[in-house]
Amino acid sequence: MRGAIRFAGVRKVYRWRGRRARHETLKGALFHRRLARRAAAPEEHVALDDIDLEVGPGEAVAIVGPNGSGKSTFLKLAGGILRPTSGTVEVEGRVTALIELGAGFHPEITGRENVLINGMLLGLGRREIEERMPEIIDFAQIGSFIDQPVKIYSSGMYVRLGFAVAVAVDPDVLLIDEVLSVGDEAFTRRCLDRLARMRQQGVTMVLVSHDLDLVTSFADRALYLERGRVVAEGPADAVVARYRSDVAGDSDDRQPDLGRARMEEEGKRWGTGDVEIVSVESISGSATQRLIPSGSPCRLRIRYRVKRPVEDFVFGIAWHRIDGVLVGGHNTDLDGLVPRKLAADGEVSCIYNSLQLAPGDYLLDVAVHARDGLAYDYWRDAVRVRVTSAVEWPGVWAPPHRWEFQGPEWESE
Repeated sequence: MRGAIRFAGVRKVYRWRGRRARHETLKGALFHRRLARRAAAPEEHVALDDIDLEVGPGEAVAIVGPNGSGKSTFLKLAGGILRPTSGTVEVEGRVTALIELGAGFHPEITGRENVLINGMLLGLGRREIEERMPEIIDFAQIGSFIDQPVKIYSSGMYVRLGFAVAVAVDPDVLLIDEVLSVGDEAFTRRCLDRLARMRQQGVTMVLVSHDLDLVTSFADRALYLERGRVVAEGPADAVVARYRSDVAGDSDDRQPDLGRARMEEEGKRWGTGDVEIVSVESISGSATQRLIPSGSPCRLRIRYRVKRPVEDFVFGIAWHRIDGVLVGGHNTDLDGLVPRKLAADGEVSCIYNSLQLAPGDYLLDVAVHARDGLAYDYWRDAVRVRVTSAVEWPGVWAPPHRWEFQGPEWESE
């Protein structure tokens, strides 16, 4: 299947010789009239040790851990930049690595020429690259500089063009190493929106980032590495909670339950327990994701378990902005659905044909309760969704719109 990644028993060891003796170089031997070499014992550094991981097509997995834990080595192995010392790495489909943006650019030739060369290196034909050139230039926002040597580019222009080329090749697998930590706020916003739309198209992604909030909104699963070994693997929320705990020095062998994505905090959940909400997922495109482009279709799927059958029930959802402002809420009772019986486990979905929210972070309360308000299970902040957009605007409402005018003259960007 295109887009799949498989690591089986992967070990990567870097070897180098220790400090050279004084006469190991030719210069040293000539100056000291001797050519004797003293063999230095090789040193080893185990970057990754016994890594087993399978990433399915269309899935997003994040790699977290302290500096030196093997995260970048993992990406370079997946991208074919490095080969494992032992074990096997298999990747299906076209791979693009956002590791060192623009690393292959030649400073003496123009941006346009660099785009052509790098696009062909990434597997596109010349005609395909030329067809996508306007899109690349538009995303990079470097204007007429596209026909100037890249040696005169600012660092921001360099990075923007590198990103634009990398995402324009329609990869099956995208490897991302802290790319969102470079560039200005506007560039980061456009990058995040582009990645969200690529996720909707089913692109498999592996992300390395120290931004743990981004990890929980971006990834389905996470892998926590330390000194090259796996500490934890599972739902992103739970793995990030474990990592935060370790960083805070609160790791006393109490590991979060990695089989449950939620953190049950006091005061965030209550009810009689007659009906239990098992999971809440936000789905955009064909994948479960919490990074959703503004205006995209979205489905909220609520899975529930019935412990005692009830005939009086309502499913409801409330959207809150991250600062606590209530954005909106709806439930099955207000929408005219009359309850009959809830006796077996199942799922309920709320479908939005177009999620018309401004970019930002939103928290969702999800509940199942009686019509008089008695909660069977009320789950506050059940899921966090990040809405993305290529541009920023105030407020929370983002309706489709257009302008009509007579008189003013405008120039399009």
